[in-house]
Amino acid sequence: MIRGIRSVAIGFTALDAAADFFEQVWHLDRVGSQPDAVYLRGTGPYHHILALHRRPSSGILRIVFDVEGREGIDRLYSAICKSGCANVEAPGSIGAPGGGYGFGCLDPEGRGLAFVTDVSDHLDQGPLADRVRKITHVNLNSGEADQSLSFFAEILGFRLVDESIFRFLRCGSPDHHSIVLAKAPDATLNHIAFEMPDLDSVMRGAGRMRDNGYPIEWGVGRHGAGNNVFAYFAGPEEIPIEYTAEVLQVDDSYVSHGPEYWRFPPGRSDQWGVTSPRSARLHRIQQLYRFDPKGYCVTDND
Repeated sequence: MIRGIRSVAIGFTALDAAADFFEQVWHLDRVGSQPDAVYLRGTGPYHHILALHRRPSSGILRIVFDVEGREGIDRLYSAICKSGCANVEAPGSIGAPGGGYGFGCLDPEGRGLAFVTDVSDHLDQGPLADRVRKITHVNLNSGEADQSLSFFAEILGFRLVDESIFRFLRCGSPDHHSIVLAKAPDATLNHIAFEMPDLDSVMRGAGRMRDNGYPIEWGVGRHGAGNNVFAYFAGPEEIPIEYTAEVLQVDDSYVSHGPEYWRFPPGRSDQWGVTSPRSARLHRIQQLYRFDPKGYCVTDND
């Protein structure tokens, strides 16, 4: 039912500055706005992949998943209600730019999730050099990793693809993973990964970030599980974001591997072995962003 991550909604105290960054430096395009919100698209079909909201404190509001059809929405709603989640929004029309039909909920660790379909997506799509296509995955810190894994797998239909120090979960997309779970003290955001069309685009994007005063916090390198190229940054208000490319494409014949398989030799943090370990700043901000407990709703036009 779930085909991938459609968008992420984030709260910023300085909305205009965040919007300027994601348009001018990160290279997304504005496709809509409301009094206290800005909506930005990539080069893929999704109406928007990022929703920026003015908030009194920074935080992540929700992860929005693309679902196949209204029947898929209704089946997910039923399954989530039966799972015992306390905060589940009734499915309905979405008043934000792009429209659609869906609902939001809080998962067992209090993360805002939403599920939508029938959005007015774009016909002009296709990879463009140095431009983000979509959000390919979101990495989530988890204080109750086993409980979260059960929820994503048994209720939402994700599959555990690989396990290193992280758990990599795949949905209906051929992408190796769409959700990553990291064992941690609390349920916070680890990072959001934006897909570029190729390695050269990641390198150009990393250079543009440095030109604009955003140093590379980790990378450029190539991960083990997922095989994707990466470069990590602290974005506006220190939100942890990643440019990535060349994510491994898999199907049901893919053979999963455990932590021992993905262990790097001492001194390495990626396949190539040419990048330094992640910065102290990245380590800090990968625990910083919490989910707004009231930010999961998608039918209130926010």
